[in-house]
Amino acid sequence: MEEKYWKQFMKTGRIVDYLHYRGMQICYRVMERSQKKTYESDYRDGHGAFGNSGGRL
Repeated sequence: MEEKYWKQFMKTGRIVDYLHYRGMQICYRVMERSQKKTYESDYRDGHGAFGNSGGRL
């Protein structure tokens, strides 16, 4: 899909078309990062609601 926006920009040279292309790139990166995120990565130190505090309160 990115290629579609790039081709449109190359055809017109308009800034708005380039911004659409860049917006798609950024959107894909955000989606990839959110899919890689796991529950454990949110609570690495183990001090979440069910984490182990090491005997401390």
